[in-house]
Amino acid sequence: MREAVRGGALPGAMLGRMQSAVTIRDGDPNDRATLLEFHRALYVDHQAAVLPAQEAALVAYRDFERVLRDDVDGLLRGGAHIVLIAERGAEPVGYITGHVEREPLRVCTPKGVVEDWFVVERARGGGVGTRLLGALEARFRDAGCAMMESATWASNRGAREAHRARGFTEIQVVFRKPL
Repeated sequence: MREAVRGGALPGAMLGRMQSAVTIRDGDPNDRATLLEFHRALYVDHQAAVLPAQEAALVAYRDFERVLRDDVDGLLRGGAHIVLIAERGAEPVGYITGHVEREPLRVCTPKGVVEDWFVVERARGGGVGTRLLGALEARFRDAGCAMMESATWASNRGAREAHRARGFTEIQVVFRKPL
């Protein structure tokens, strides 16, 4: 799954105050409604803003509301998924999800995979996305991961810039063509 982040620099003192007001915690089944709202914002609203209309048909689902519900329910079921929620006070302002993959034939294994990464528009640019990613990265390190990977739409320039700014290297491009 893809992530929505926007880069942006703030003066150090302001950034420090905004970051300190945000807490990161594990998601749980009580967060279902919030995660559905965030998932919808990421996969409907944000996707529409960054994915050209001619490409939307190449990633469309028949019953997308069901897909969103099933995805959130799977994330909250526990097991292999890590779900972290950022809150400012008692207000959820973002989330990140991921899992660990083991590929015994690869050199860099296990690896942490970022699935979803989203911060609400009003909280972007204040370090929330960076803190979420840092918390997930720490979980991956604790799990013995040798690297982490993430994916986004090729047309999502903000997310691509945010990844590069956080040490990611772009290594793969996926092509699709309607038949």
